[in-house]
Amino acid sequence: YKGLWFATFDAEAPPLRDFLGEMAWYLDTFVDRREGGIEILATHKWVMPCNWKFPAENFGGDAYHVHWSHGAAITTGFSVGSTASPATANRMVSPGNGHVLICIGPDRFGDAPIPEIQAYEREIQPEVRERLGSRASLITPIVGTVFPNFSLLRGTSRTFRVWHPRGPEKTEIWSWVFIDKAAPPEVKNAFRLSGVRGFSPSGTFEQDDMDNWQQCTQTCRGVIARRLPVNNQMGLGHEGFDPALGAWASKSGFSESNHREFYRRWAELMDVRSWRDLPNGKAHEARHA
Repeated sequence: YKGLWFATFDAEAPPLRDFLGEMAWYLDTFVDRREGGIEILATHKWVMPCNWKFPAENFGGDAYHVHWSHGAAITTGFSVGSTASPATANRMVSPGNGHVLICIGPDRFGDAPIPEIQAYEREIQPEVRERLGSRASLITPIVGTVFPNFSLLRGTSRTFRVWHPRGPEKTEIWSWVFIDKAAPPEVKNAFRLSGVRGFSPSGTFEQDDMDNWQQCTQTCRGVIARRLPVNNQMGLGHEGFDPALGAWASKSGFSESNHREFYRRWAELMDVRSWRDLPNGKAHEARHA
């Protein structure tokens, strides 16, 4: 799909386009917003001692960790705009089938405060909106997870990655830095440096996140953690289906509505033996409780 390869060993799995559903448009905002699509600038692979679901859910809905976990990186200028904005300016968006995204307003940029990058984004905005259609004038996705383990980020850096499970407490990360193929050389280099500085094994944001995910995994071994259920009630009852977005959307950027959608779909898959027995996961038919 748009230069990306998806695969499964399950012969009964639905066609990719059906599985993506409305998520296909949101995926386009990352990989097909300009003629020619994207190209890869760098690749990193490493193993991290955490359960794969922690990074997958983090990229898909964990807006409230940013100020606490990444405060130092933000203060030193490795981020701008979306990370320091009021919660009401952001929205949790779930297009169905467990896919989840964090989005910001259409006239805001979540990119690093680098002059070349900021100027580039402003220059191409009319072209991007014309290519992506009317929905692009309503919302800007900046980070998300294609269920279950493929995540993308275009705020602060440009990266997409696959979280490969290596057991319940180990994840192998394959991470790529990407950029619009049509971008000029100086902009490509700026994105490359931004990616290495922020989201790589030695990146500022990446190191913050890895420590969180590792500690969360270790905490799950504890007596209390095993005794009590996880509470994902933040923002419960403050989300609804938005026809213009083709997705369930929260009323606030601080919400666990995406966590509920992600883990609902994961639980449904764990409970059935075949795709035929799986409940319909389309956003307008999603259950909320």
